[in-house]
Amino acid sequence: MKKVFYKSKLAKFLLFSSYTTITLFAWVFTKLAEHEVKQSVVNHECVHARQWTELTFSSGLLLWLGIAIFGFSIWWLAFAPFAFYAWYLFEYLVRRFFGLFARSDNKQKTAYRLVSFEQEARLAEKDPNYLENSMYFAWLKFYRK
Repeated sequence: MKKVFYKSKLAKFLLFSSYTTITLFAWVFTKLAEHEVKQSVVNHECVHARQWTELTFSSGLLLWLGIAIFGFSIWWLAFAPFAFYAWYLFEYLVRRFFGLFARSDNKQKTAYRLVSFEQEARLAEKDPNYLENSMYFAWLKFYRK
């Protein structure tokens, strides 16, 4: 699952100059060479890759149930790979909205840091064995805080 593409042209095309690494679907793309990327960045992005896998699988399973029980069109399965991005965006927007009422100088950055996916990924940055030792859907525990 930890497929990292170094010196990626796609990353160079997609990312702003201040960003070096991005996770798209289950893969990590970086502008940098292998020896230039910090292990903490790779750990962080690989957690996002697992989160994407978890949500794609679970949403696909729910959609299959919808197809079998309620007669949904099979075309709905095409949306399963985008469940992670939809959930991420929705959670960010909700946190951003409620952050409007908070006392913070940088509300946009605060909302980003409070997204459950980001909280889990930051937790994993210092632990190279995090993916092997953590439970699936571990990002859900950050909703209890």
